[in-house]
Amino acid sequence: MTIDIGTDKVTGKPLANWGQRVGATLIDFLIMLIPEVVLRDVLGDAIGSSIYLVVFGIYLVTQWNLFDGRTIGNRVAKTQVLDATSGASITNKQAFNRYLYLELYAIVDLYGAVEGVRLVVLFAGVYGVVNVLLPLFDQRRQTLHDKFARTIVVVKN
Repeated sequence: MTIDIGTDKVTGKPLANWGQRVGATLIDFLIMLIPEVVLRDVLGDAIGSSIYLVVFGIYLVTQWNLFDGRTIGNRVAKTQVLDATSGASITNKQAFNRYLYLELYAIVDLYGAVEGVRLVVLFAGVYGVVNVLLPLFDQRRQTLHDKFARTIVVVKN
């Protein structure tokens, strides 16, 4: 019995499944957990979290650029981030845009928490859940940040 991994109709590449995507993300978050805890402990929640977002961005964008669309999490999960129109490696701009849109809800959530605006925190939470679950329903298994940056996540052997 073979499992249909799904093939992207535009690029012809095998699309990563939701579990692979979540696994890669969790690994990257676990790697960055220590710097986040240290920054928040030393500088406080608001400033530490703000600086952490920059550090995490540097980690992701650098990994995507240096390792052909593959963070450490992507390498473990055997996935790769590619351009959604050509199937080629992503550009520096796509890597930055992908990260920026990925962290948009974290930035909004941080603002809401610091300012005590519960509605903003709720919006950020709903956005985050929609972003994570969207690949389960999207034909190309894209998240919102994939759509914004024009990227797809594929299986990489």
